[in-house]
Amino acid sequence: MSGYGVLLVVLSIIVGVAIALLSTKYSKMKMKKDEHFFTAGRNVSTALMVATFVAYAVGTGLLFSPAEAAYTTGFTAMIGYALAISLAYIIFIPVSKRIRERIPEGHTIGEYTKVRYGNFMYVVTLVTTTVYMFILFVSNLTGAALAFKYVGGVPMLISVLVVGVPTIYFATRGGVSAAIFSNGLQSILITPFLILPAIFALIHFGGAAPVFDTIMQKQPEFLEIFSPAGVQFAIMIIIAVCAAELLNQTLWQRIYSAKSHKVIRNSLLAAAIMVFPMTIIAAFFGLAAVAMQIDVPHTSVVGALVINASVPQWVCTLFVLVIMLGASSTGGDALSGFSSIFSLDIVKSIRPNMDPKKSVLTARIGAIILGILGMAIAYFAPSILFLLLMADLLASAAVVPVIVGLYSPRISGTIAAIATILGIIAGLPMFIMGNSLVSFFSALAVSTVTVLIGHFVGKKNFDYELLKTKITNMKE
Repeated sequence: MSGYGVLLVVLSIIVGVAIALLSTKYSKMKMKKDEHFFTAGRNVSTALMVATFVAYAVGTGLLFSPAEAAYTTGFTAMIGYALAISLAYIIFIPVSKRIRERIPEGHTIGEYTKVRYGNFMYVVTLVTTTVYMFILFVSNLTGAALAFKYVGGVPMLISVLVVGVPTIYFATRGGVSAAIFSNGLQSILITPFLILPAIFALIHFGGAAPVFDTIMQKQPEFLEIFSPAGVQFAIMIIIAVCAAELLNQTLWQRIYSAKSHKVIRNSLLAAAIMVFPMTIIAAFFGLAAVAMQIDVPHTSVVGALVINASVPQWVCTLFVLVIMLGASSTGGDALSGFSSIFSLDIVKSIRPNMDPKKSVLTARIGAIILGILGMAIAYFAPSILFLLLMADLLASAAVVPVIVGLYSPRISGTIAAIATILGIIAGLPMFIMGNSLVSFFSALAVSTVTVLIGHFVGKKNFDYELLKTKITNMKE
C-alpha cells in the first residue's frame, strides 16, 4: 500500500467514525421510544428528507453505475440513467401518498403484503426485498473498496473494513434516525466534493467539447442519440430503477418517517431535480475514459480512475471521500431497511408476541449479520452494475402485484404471488443470456398481464381498513 493509500485510509476512518458517532448521538436524542428505531418518530422535516433522498441516490445509483454505463454503452445510456433516477423519485410521489393513506402506522413492505395478500405473497415479497437490501449494501461496499484499491493501492480487505465497520455501527446503534441524520451530514459534503473534482477535470480536458470530439473520431457510435444499444439500455434502466425504488424498503421507511405527505412530496421533487445534473456529471467521467483510452481494470470504478488521472492529488482525495460517503450513506440505508425486515417481518413471524425492546435488539442483530455477510461478498469485487440489475429484475417482476394491491381490492394473494413468480421465470433466462431489455420487459409485462387478469376475473373484495387496524405502532 502506498503512502497515498495510507492517507486515504486515515482520512476515511476519521470522516467515517465522526459521522457514525454524531449520527448515533443524534439518534439517542431523538429515540424516545423503541418504535422510533424503525420510524424516527414519524417526524422528519423537509430539509433532512431532501438530504436523505439525495445522499441515497449518490451511492451506487449515481457514483458507480452511470459512469460504467456511459463507458460501456455511450451517451444515451448516460442520459437514460439520469432520467431513471429522477423519474423513480417523481413516480414515487403519488405512490407514497397512497401508502401513507392506506397504512398510516406502517413499518415495512412485508407487513403490508402479509395483511393485504396473505402468507404466499408475503414470503415472495420478503425474498425480493431482502435480496435487494443485501445487494444494495454489497454493491456500495464493493464500489468504495475498488476505488481505494485502484487509486491508492489499498488492499480490498482494509477498504471493506474502513467503509463497512462505521456504517454497520451507526445503522445498528441508531436505526433509521441515525441513517437519516448521517444522510444529512453526508449530503453537505457530497455536493462540493463531487462538483470540485468535476471542474478540475473539465479544466484538464479543456472543457467537454474536446472529450466529445475525441470520441467522435475514435468511437462515434458512442455519441449516437438513437444508437440501438444506447436506447435499449436507457429504456431498460428506466424500467429497472423505477421498479426497484417502488419496492425499496429504505424508501418505504422514509415515507413512514416523514412528518407529512407534503414533506415527502416536496422532498422527492427537490431530490429528483438535484440528482439529475449530479448523475450527468458522474456519468460524464465514463465518456471521458473512452476519450482518454485509459486502462480500466474494473468498469465499476471508471469515474475514480478518470479523476485520478486528470486532477491534482488533493482533488482526487476529495472524490474518493465522496465515494466513501456515498457508499456509507446508501449502505447504511440498506442496513437500516434490512434490520426492519429481519426483525418485524422474518423473526416476528416466528415470535409474534415479541416486545418492542426485543424487536430493536433483533433488528440490530440482523443488521450485523447482513453487514458481515456483505463485507465478505464485497471482498471478491463483483460487478456493481450486474448486481444492481439482478436485484432490479426481481423488483420488476414484483412491483405491479405489490403496488396495484394498494389500489385494487380484487387482486388475491395467490394471483399476486403467481404473477411475481411468472415474471421472474419469464425474465431471468433472458437476463442470464445478456438480453437485458427483453428480460426486464418480459418480467414486467408477464406480471402485469397476470395481475390484470386477476383484477377483472377476481371476486375478492379486500377491506382496506384492515391495513389500519392490523398494522399499528408498537405497544410500549
